[in-house]
Amino acid sequence: MTPPVQVQATELAAELTRLCPEHGLDLAGAVVLPADLPHEQRWHDWLAADRHGDLEYLTRDPDGRVDPTGANPWARTLLVFGQRYTAGWPAGDTDPSATGATVPEAPWTARVARYARGRDYHDVLLGAMKRLLGRLRETWPDLRAHPATDTGPYLEREWAWLAGLGFLGRNTCLIHEQLGSGYFLGVAPTNLEVSGLPAAGTPAAEPLYEIVPRRARPEGPVPATRCGTCTRCLDACPTNALDLVQGLDAHRCLSTWTIEWRGGAPADERVAQGGIVFGCDICQAVCPWNRRAAGRAGGPPLGDAYAADPAHGELDLAELIALSSDEFRARFRRTPLWRAHPEGLRRNALVAAANAERRDLLAVVEEAGTSEDPQTAAVAAWAVDRLRSEDGNR
Repeated sequence: MTPPVQVQATELAAELTRLCPEHGLDLAGAVVLPADLPHEQRWHDWLAADRHGDLEYLTRDPDGRVDPTGANPWARTLLVFGQRYTAGWPAGDTDPSATGATVPEAPWTARVARYARGRDYHDVLLGAMKRLLGRLRETWPDLRAHPATDTGPYLEREWAWLAGLGFLGRNTCLIHEQLGSGYFLGVAPTNLEVSGLPAAGTPAAEPLYEIVPRRARPEGPVPATRCGTCTRCLDACPTNALDLVQGLDAHRCLSTWTIEWRGGAPADERVAQGGIVFGCDICQAVCPWNRRAAGRAGGPPLGDAYAADPAHGELDLAELIALSSDEFRARFRRTPLWRAHPEGLRRNALVAAANAERRDLLAVVEEAGTSEDPQTAAVAAWAVDRLRSEDGNR
């Protein structure tokens, strides 16, 4: 049996305020466990409506996602952390990942979502959380904690909202009013029994620590969203993957197509992928909260863990298409790009090259058509046909 460790919220906030900057963590909060999630039914309805895009891992352990005490009966408090990977998206961002534009001359790294240009957040964020928890044990030696990033079965955004880290955006991201949505989330069930937190299931108005304080809010219930009447993310999505009522349809999401689906974009919708090679930032790049975050002068500096890896710039789009599996493994292990697998990254590069009408790459695209992987060969054949077409629209 794991006994609880009695702590005051003010004590925990003081420790997090002291330690989070040291470990590169920008937001931290806590939620009393067990707690009923206010939006749990919406999660179940979303799965029942088959909007998870055949990502079957999302259907596993639904009870664990909404109740961390099922697997951790000793847990009394869930700590929630946020770590930035970018400081917003400026209005003038022309990267294909932020606009979907084909931009023939753009480097392939600009075709990759910002979160995936550097090191793998599973390593960086999880490591930071583990080190911080180790320091907390210096204060509370009997602390027990099991940190996890999105590899754990938790509804991180819902828990983060309850912990006061931000609100739920229509683009399905968690948005902090000063930092925007460019940060990762991690959680840790703990045996801390924290006095002074909001009642279980009641959202906190503020986190226990934030690198940039928000403006004072009016008293009253904490809203789930602060999007108001804005629908810019819905309007900008090139594949209509976002719905005002039902949320994201992962079947239609460019991130699903370019990361999760081994076959890539649907054959009749490859043009909609535009110039993107991995992931998609469009719904974040148009968000007013992110544009304000990007324009905020004198903000806190970012760490360099998620900065674009200079070694990636050694490749151009043609070399990415011709990349061998061995070279893929050597270059992209311990990065988010690993998720796409070698063939997936090649297929995405083929689609981007064709959409950008890179006829100078026709020979390397034709060579890709000899691939032993039938899906890659099929995408290459489509790309060849498109590049040979005079109008590029066949």
